[in-house]
Amino acid sequence: MTIEVTAFTDTGLVRDHNEDALLVGAWSCQAATGSVVQMRFGDDVPFVAAVADGMGGHAGGELASRLALSVIADIAPGWTTPDDVADGLQQANDQVHQVGQNPELLGMGTTIAGVCVLADRVVVFNVGDSRVYSISDGVLQQLSVDDALLDEEGRPTHRITQALGQRTPVDPHLTLQPRDGTGYFVCSDGVSGMMSDDALRDALTRPDPVGAAETIIDATRKAGAQDNFSFVLISVPPSV
Repeated sequence: MTIEVTAFTDTGLVRDHNEDALLVGAWSCQAATGSVVQMRFGDDVPFVAAVADGMGGHAGGELASRLALSVIADIAPGWTTPDDVADGLQQANDQVHQVGQNPELLGMGTTIAGVCVLADRVVVFNVGDSRVYSISDGVLQQLSVDDALLDEEGRPTHRITQALGQRTPVDPHLTLQPRDGTGYFVCSDGVSGMMSDDALRDALTRPDPVGAAETIIDATRKAGAQDNFSFVLISVPPSV
């Protein structure tokens, strides 16, 4: 029984630095030039994987995403309940806000989205507009909630309504899923903003996770890769 992960983060074709960051177990990454990474983990819980998309300028955005995931990595080994996840996100918010009081870092913040695998369930969480999808029997379903203003047609814009690093407490979105073999895809809006749900579904229902990753990377780059783009594809075995 293993948890299998395929991960990728990249600056994209327009930006000159990467403000996205990844967390997979105790491993983190903020590479400028991405390569597909595959990892396997024993079914030791809690297991956490997350994507953070920083904002606030070159120094602020890079630091905010990296700092938030560092806080989560430190405290996640103690998570046993959904309330623990919510409390951890608030701690990350407070830490990013505190560091952001430096005059050179004012306004920095970060989205976060991810999954926490527990013994009998999976806690899906997000703050901001990075997304989590479930993948089961050829069906792709968004589980996260976009914290973003909507346009006239009801579609989310890039103007987010909350992020880690704000002065007021965050209101994280949590969804509880059974451990039934469902897979998960976590990504920054550099992916979801470049690919339709149909294109993502077609890529993610491929049996080969590396092939799925390469399809997503190629499609994002062909669409212009206007933002940093990052994702984590997670295969979670069912609970015994």
